Amino acid sequence: MIIDQKEIEDLLYHQVPDFKIAKVLKKQIKTYFDTLEESFSHSKGKDFLFKHTKAIDILLQTIYKIAFRSSFGNYPPMKDSLPITLLALGSYGREQLCVYSDIDLMIVYKDINGYNTKEIIEKILYILWDCGLKLGHRVHEVAELFEVSKTDITIKTSMIESRFIAGSKYLLAELENELTKIRHYNQQKFIDDKIEELKNLHKRFPISMEPNLKDGEGGFRSANLVYWLGNILYNINKINQLPKEIIAPNEYIEFHKALNFLFSVRSALHLASGKKEDVLRLELIPQVAQYLGYKRSYKEQMKFA
Repeated sequence: MIIDQKEIEDLLYHQVPDFKIAKVLKKQIKTYFDTLEESFSHSKGKDFLFKHTKAIDILLQTIYKIAFRSSFGNYPPMKDSLPITLLALGSYGREQLCVYSDIDLMIVYKDINGYNTKEIIEKILYILWDCGLKLGHRVHEVAELFEVSKTDITIKTSMIESRFIAGSKYLLAELENELTKIRHYNQQKFIDDKIEELKNLHKRFPISMEPNLKDGEGGFRSANLVYWLGNILYNINKINQLPKEIIAPNEYIEFHKALNFLFSVRSALHLASGKKEDVLRLELIPQVAQYLGYKRSYKEQMKFA
């Protein structure tokens, strides 16, 4: 478990300052990350990423609770009445968060008199930073989401695959209406731009003895494109929901196996390098192979490339 909720509750009860609670959280987070290597030996592929994603969900939900409780003390409003919602973006939103990947977060709010939403959002962000997390974040008022999505295809893409973590369910309902508008706006341009974007990535990261697992040909961006286009055109939440004339059941099985293997390789790559890493470098292959259970000679491990 990433967070000792009993210890955090005790600190909140005694009204310990946020920065001191963040220090406790930082220690708990380090303890959790120290266990990931052992966890990977028991659970690989998407399963490992899903469990890690859910652990980070619990952490962010806890931080939201800390900010909420420290802002209102013994007289809090209903949680759904506070017009703030936390959304996961990117690989975190897809429940595919790798060990050392940035935690991409969007905080959406509605500026209503009496709630001091901006101060509470600042409090959430300061606690996150004090915990030492690698955070990528955006903060937007719900009414501006549609216009913001038109300024950059990357922003629109991240909004399309966003996922609720914590906050107001009332605001979430309003937010989902905006996301539907974003999804339906100028669909053909979005499709054309995403295909062109992928082609450019493949030119930058050609097939190599040291492949880029994220942006190279046949990497995660290629798989993500299938989902993004399926979401726009068919409103799917998973690739296996695509029509059979687009991806037959046997094709999906092969796709799923290959993607699951790539998930395992990327996780092993992060663990072997001790940092965020997308390029499978030759010198790391023996360690990656060992993490994946290929306990053979060095020469045989190099065949992994």
